Amino acid sequence: MKNNILYLCFIFGFVACTTPFQSFGEFSRDQLENSTHNSWFVENYNAHPLNKALVSQIDSLFDDIEVTIYMGTWCEDSQREVPGFFKIIDALEANDQVQSIVALNEDKVSHDGSAEQAGVTNVPTFVFSKDGEEINRIVEFPIISLEQDILDILQDKGYKHAYDF
Repeated sequence: MKNNILYLCFIFGFVACTTPFQSFGEFSRDQLENSTHNSWFVENYNAHPLNKALVSQIDSLFDDIEVTIYMGTWCEDSQREVPGFFKIIDALEANDQVQSIVALNEDKVSHDGSAEQAGVTNVPTFVFSKDGEEINRIVEFPIISLEQDILDILQDKGYKHAYDF
């Protein structure tokens, strides 16, 4: 009996120490929503308070914008901000403007070197581009709100992200 209890403690301890699945490399929103990441994605998507007035202003400026998202599925900031960003994208009906989602490992390294080439140091990083040229980025967290920061970027108001000193 004593051995059985020790065995069960060992097994439960092992299971408790396993890390959840972490994505690495380029993947789709569908893979994010329909995997082990679904629980935090749905919860944070629903929790994001969409500012419809700001989304309406963003809509008229978003036509030629492309977005690349660098994130870590292991990162709490990514788990909070990426679903909120997709709620905005859904309101804009602009899913096709998200060029790619790239999951980085815990060292913030990408599978193909794209994050390093783009100068990504923190996650999530939302890179906004127009005509193939980066216009600005949101890094790790918004300064005011996702909607306001996106609008400030698109209106070229001299937006500076949290690490742009």
